[in-house]
Amino acid sequence: MIRLEKVSEESFFPVVRLKVSPEQENFVSSNLMSLAQAWLYFDMAKPFAILDDDTVVGFLMLDWDEEERTVGIWRMMIGKDYQRKGYGRSALIEALKMIRSSGKFDMVYLSYVSGNTAARELYYSLGFRENGVIEDDEIVMTLPLTDQPKVGTSIAGEDDLEDMLRLIEEEKKLGMKIPTSLETEELLKNAVGNKLVRRLTLMGETIGLYSSGEILVSSKYEKYLDEAKEKVSSL
Repeated sequence: MIRLEKVSEESFFPVVRLKVSPEQENFVSSNLMSLAQAWLYFDMAKPFAILDDDTVVGFLMLDWDEEERTVGIWRMMIGKDYQRKGYGRSALIEALKMIRSSGKFDMVYLSYVSGNTAARELYYSLGFRENGVIEDDEIVMTLPLTDQPKVGTSIAGEDDLEDMLRLIEEEKKLGMKIPTSLETEELLKNAVGNKLVRRLTLMGETIGLYSSGEILVSSKYEKYLDEAKEKVSSL
């Protein structure tokens, strides 16, 4: 019976020793690299051993972001000796059960390398669909968990600049007031560099910004303004 257990002292080396076949090595990072990243991003990374009874057959790591209300399936691999036995599908089903039962998320996302048709077919069979986004040369797929998502938030980073600039320019054209600290590209970059900007999100999409006590919500998502204000008031 397949189950997920957080990587422990007992499962660490069995996880590290797992390898994929040589032709799959371009599709997934090594488990050792993934565990190093889990240590760096310990606040959100959740690394799990995939076990069949007491045998470690694979590895799965989640990007668990409760503030943004999204979960990423950051890494997932099945050892070469255990493939084609349904372990990957079973492990993803268990992960989705865990995510849904928490009640803290509105959307799950993952990505795959172009050419990895086996991974795409597996994800597609579980309800994931491409959203048109490509990140780090990987194709992103998403799975909504609700049709009534809530506003999330996250500290904006440099990789969010393009989306934020687009939102600001769209709202400027509509005559909306832009937070003083975000009025120009230079001010925005400075505020982001100092971690003074919060993205307001819906299903992971940027729908607004909050900085220095001022809030901007896209006119397309005006109905979420009160919820967004309540969200930032608790920060």
